[in-house]
Amino acid sequence: MVGVEGHGWAEQAAAQYERMHQQYVGGARKLESLINELIGEEEGINYLSATARAKDPESFLAKASKAQPGDPGRPKYDDPLDQITDLVAARVITFLVEAVDRVCEVIEAEFEIVEHTDMGAHTRAQGVFGYASKHYLVRLNAHRRDLPEYAVLRNLTMEIQVRTAVQHAWAEFEHDIRYKLDIPPDRKPEFDRRFLLAAALMELADNEFTEIDRLYRELAAAGADESPKDLTAATLTTYLTRRYPDAPHAKTNHYAWILGILARLGVTTEEQLTDLLQGIDSAAVQAAMTHRFPAGTVRRLDDDLLAARGSQYVELFPEEDRRQKILRGRLKALARAGLIEP
Repeated sequence: MVGVEGHGWAEQAAAQYERMHQQYVGGARKLESLINELIGEEEGINYLSATARAKDPESFLAKASKAQPGDPGRPKYDDPLDQITDLVAARVITFLVEAVDRVCEVIEAEFEIVEHTDMGAHTRAQGVFGYASKHYLVRLNAHRRDLPEYAVLRNLTMEIQVRTAVQHAWAEFEHDIRYKLDIPPDRKPEFDRRFLLAAALMELADNEFTEIDRLYRELAAAGADESPKDLTAATLTTYLTRRYPDAPHAKTNHYAWILGILARLGVTTEEQLTDLLQGIDSAAVQAAMTHRFPAGTVRRLDDDLLAARGSQYVELFPEEDRRQKILRGRLKALARAGLIEP
């Protein structure tokens, strides 16, 4: 290793990282696609975005150049390429705190967890308000490490952050001010106080969004209107909230997707959908499915439609479609539970 003078140790690692950077870019794309598949396509969680990036080479050099606190002659990282854990990092942003918890359940089930830090729990334990993101250091699980499509991520420790949109706005703005502006010591208390106030309002906003969601569900359950309604994304959302009051909301585009399927079944009104689902025991269907996580409203409807139409529902999808294979597996589960004819 090059001596620490002039940060030679960091420049050597940075040159190596720059040569490998495009591999990490490809790895970030793989991680982003995997997370979106897991939380969106498979679990139907309602979230704003899930993105991943490879660390910029200049940012890598800056981080690799850091010295040990209190000992500027020694590097903080003896092996930056191995010890810096955000070479590939992802961030998931949700609308509600409830969805943060659901995303975290998926991450903990689908990845090997190296480290988990709940920043919100840390600030609450100190009796203050502040950053409330959940941070994970993860590795691919044993199954995915063996798959050739994940070769670039096979031996990599990656970072995943999960937070609400409100928490994200606070964190990004706070980072820009604190780390990009040289605040004079005599002005620092004023900034600290205002960020603390903003953090308190952030927590209040998240709590209010949760309460608004609760009120919406309550209104949807109590406000059933007997007048005929055509199915639209808006009316279907309310209908499914009423039918599955405890199920989490799905992503907006998932309602449009299931509307297309309903149209292929000739179902275009709430009345027709109610008739189709007549006699379906949704709780029994869910028990038969044994999903690892609570199914969202669109997934619940998808399962109930499978129970109502059986193999006819499966055949709506092309044979080569991965979805048909998944539905056939669920159909067998329904048959084993005695909910449909084998």
